[in-house]
Amino acid sequence: MLRKVKLYWARHRRLFWMLHSAWALVTGALVAYLSHERYQLVGWVVLFLVLTWASTLYFGRAASAAADESTPGAPETSASAEAAETPVDAPLDTSPPSLAHEVTSYLTRIMYQETLFFLLPFYAYSTVVRSPNVVFAVLLAALAAFSCIDIPFDRWLRTKPVFGFVFFSIVAFAALNLLLPLTMGWRVRYSTPIAALVAIGFAIPLAIRASGSSRRARIQLGASALALLVVTIGFPVLVPPVPLRVLDATFATGIDRESLALTDTLPDEIAPAAIGDRLVVLIYVFAPTSLKAQVRLVWKRDGTELRTSRDFEITAYEAGFRAWDAWHPPGGSAPSGDYEVVLETTAGRVVGEATLRVRAAQ
Repeated sequence: MLRKVKLYWARHRRLFWMLHSAWALVTGALVAYLSHERYQLVGWVVLFLVLTWASTLYFGRAASAAADESTPGAPETSASAEAAETPVDAPLDTSPPSLAHEVTSYLTRIMYQETLFFLLPFYAYSTVVRSPNVVFAVLLAALAAFSCIDIPFDRWLRTKPVFGFVFFSIVAFAALNLLLPLTMGWRVRYSTPIAALVAIGFAIPLAIRASGSSRRARIQLGASALALLVVTIGFPVLVPPVPLRVLDATFATGIDRESLALTDTLPDEIAPAAIGDRLVVLIYVFAPTSLKAQVRLVWKRDGTELRTSRDFEITAYEAGFRAWDAWHPPGGSAPSGDYEVVLETTAGRVVGEATLRVRAAQ
């Protein structure tokens, strides 16, 4: 019976995985839709990642031990001696895995797929399209889509240790980078490097197991780990400042400093004469929990910087916080142009933006 199952599987393996790829994409889209605002589930996602890490490490070692035990113990001939001297950088086995291995690999891929699709909405909320942090959001979306293409994704995980290391590191980093501010109340400037260090540290044992004794693979893994650290710690502007995100932004000509009530609300396009000698912006920022943020507002006109506010620290509660600033046009009126106010952290990570078009009446 088992032999028939294996033969049937071998005969229809490619068709099954092609159908499953389409199914994985559909279920992934459903997970992305259902994860909307469900911040309370982020901790469970991290726990599932830990279980995936532990199972991958355990079953990988078990598979290696089984392979060692199945090696014939006959005396070594000249041919076997020659094989023993094969360079350590020889390519890894790319033959199809056994049914047992495929079941284990399938469960691992499911965890990766669902985790990525779960995280996508949270990073999409915090991404500003015209800012550098769109890079990480696009990367997550690309990895989520690729994880649904079962056959090449499985082959790359099995035969490319560097890919497996980078993939797990990015997924774990994305989950921890969202979890740490939610649970610890840390500023995003601290949670990002710590998440990177923890994610890479957990990925290293998996990478070492996958690379075996290949010297070249270990050098590549070291270089990959260093590159990930440089990007996440040295260039945090590439990562959206989750869980913060801008809900709304409003321009006005005046504001009450105590209540932050605007005296009026300006439309998206307005004539210079309607602005007068002061232009105010009020930005509403969402935060699902209490955490501190140090931010500033940068004013631009047609891409040229006009003013940068002082750095100010705000403690966000469950309702989030509001940030405002005023700009006094030289000469008493704002010249025509496309105005943009960018809310960013002191590390330069863009939280959101507000735009206003000033045009003279035709």
